[in-house]
Amino acid sequence: MTPRIAAIAFACSISTLALAAGPATAETIRATSAFGPNHAIARDVYPTLFAKLAALTDGRWEGTDTPSGLVAPNEMSTALRDGVTDFGPLLMPYFIAEYPDSALPTELPMLGSSAQVVSSAVTEYIATCAPCQAEFARNGQVYLGQDTTPVYQMLTTRPVRTLADMKGLKLRAGSPFYAAFIEAMGAVPVQIQSSDLFESLSQGVIDGTFSSPHEIIANRLGDVVGYVTEIDQGLFNGAAVTTASQLLWMRMEPADRHALATASQYGLAAGAAGFDRQIAEVRDQKLVEFIEPDAELVAARDSFNAGRLSGAAAILQSRGVDDAQAKIDRYAALVEKWEGLVTPQMTPDELGALRDREIWAKVDFAAYGQ
Repeated sequence: MTPRIAAIAFACSISTLALAAGPATAETIRATSAFGPNHAIARDVYPTLFAKLAALTDGRWEGTDTPSGLVAPNEMSTALRDGVTDFGPLLMPYFIAEYPDSALPTELPMLGSSAQVVSSAVTEYIATCAPCQAEFARNGQVYLGQDTTPVYQMLTTRPVRTLADMKGLKLRAGSPFYAAFIEAMGAVPVQIQSSDLFESLSQGVIDGTFSSPHEIIANRLGDVVGYVTEIDQGLFNGAAVTTASQLLWMRMEPADRHALATASQYGLAAGAAGFDRQIAEVRDQKLVEFIEPDAELVAARDSFNAGRLSGAAAILQSRGVDDAQAKIDRYAALVEKWEGLVTPQMTPDELGALRDREIWAKVDFAAYGQ
């Protein structure tokens, strides 16, 4: 073999090895799910999302998650803006003055029958809402979808069956809506982020929390909470779990941006199923006692919800939301739309594909998020 032929053969062998090893220019999205390794975001949403993203981009993009320690939930807005993390869950009620339009659905948690329906409706609402998009852009972020918990219940250290049992209870509230409800029931609302729930309950800082029962596993609350009062007080719908830093977004081509948005829908659908599995595990293992509230407490809940719904426009306008009633009506119509689209037998993959078709397939990714 001549030296020239030997050199060509060597170069070909190196090229073959490089192709077998995959794309040399794959980029990694640094995500921070922020709620710990047992939360559905870390267990279901982000793993599903990044696997789908890698498949859709032929390996050009991948992701890795830091479940806790890097950025706390109440630090996420500035962390995304400044590029401390590329991707993370933004809980808008923590920053309600910065996201008054985007947080509109958090005043309407009584609308919608399931996490699958409500998360889809909120995602379409914010993705197609110009003032909402402006809020994210001002904060250096790009909105890609909403997570919604299962129905909120009262998780407490002592049993709550009646309205009288609520008097004086110190209960964690995750949004102004829940703070107002707790106060109306004669209890004391306490603002604590969910990542601090275990410590606050174990030290007696609070007596309970308005949360989904999945928190009993996700945040290890089974060691400090003994009871769940099934009051069915709406769904927490203020978590923009798939939010990208604009610094990341500007590094991506439009096709890859669409891939990230699409992958986010599959991740969010997987997360909703993950919440449901965790609640089933809580029930199957009898980790807590589930309590049915009495008629007086249910009636008090219904009365509060009716009054809060009728006054929602005034509350939102006081936060700077223009044409609040028209926006409420638009959101309610989207909830109704998704009630008709989502079926109980739908798989997470089917829901992810549906969300992509109905929302993100209609987006111009050369302009979105700019």
